[in-house]
Order: sequence, then C-alpha cells, then structure tokens
Amino acid sequence: MIKEHRARIHWSDAQVERGLPAFDRTIDPAWFVEPGRGSEEGWSLMCDFDAPPAHQGSPSIARVKFLVAEAPHERLVTGTRLDLFERGTWQRARVEILD
Repeated sequence: MIKEHRARIHWSDAQVERGLPAFDRTIDPAWFVEPGRGSEEGWSLMCDFDAPPAHQGSPSIARVKFLVAEAPHERLVTGTRLDLFERGTWQRARVEILD
C-alpha cells in the first residue's frame, strides 16, 4: 500500500484570482523542486482534500501520494517541495510535505 502524506498547497496568484478549485480530489503531474532521484520527470500526484480548496483558501491542506509503484516515494518526507500543475491556469502550485 502506498503511504499518504499531509501537505500544504500554495496556489498560484493566477489560480487564486480565478477561483480555487471546488473539487475534493485531483490527480495531476508534479515535479520535485530539488534535484535527486525522480527529479528528471513528472509524477502523477493524487491530492485528497477534506474540504475543497475553494472552501479552505490558499494554502490548502491535502493528503497526497504518488500513484505508481515506481515513483520515488522515499522522497516524500517533511519539507520536500514539489510543483503541481494547475489545470485551470497552466501554472504551478507549490506543494510542501508536512509529515
């Protein structure tokens, strides 16, 4: 079973202006900010929100995990930062792993 992690998601200014997402789950590409195993490509990151970002504001809290077994799961530790693709703006939100 793939472990979930608590994360804080800081949405781009463009996404905040447009309106934060009203969904409670998303699966989008994410990229590590720092170099290391898996940094050369994007990974599908699933984000589950207890309340939609539209209700939480920015930043939003989510439970996150990679979807594929081959992903560098060991890198999802406290303080890890990723860029998450924003469908509505084509920009990137910043994800910070909290646990």
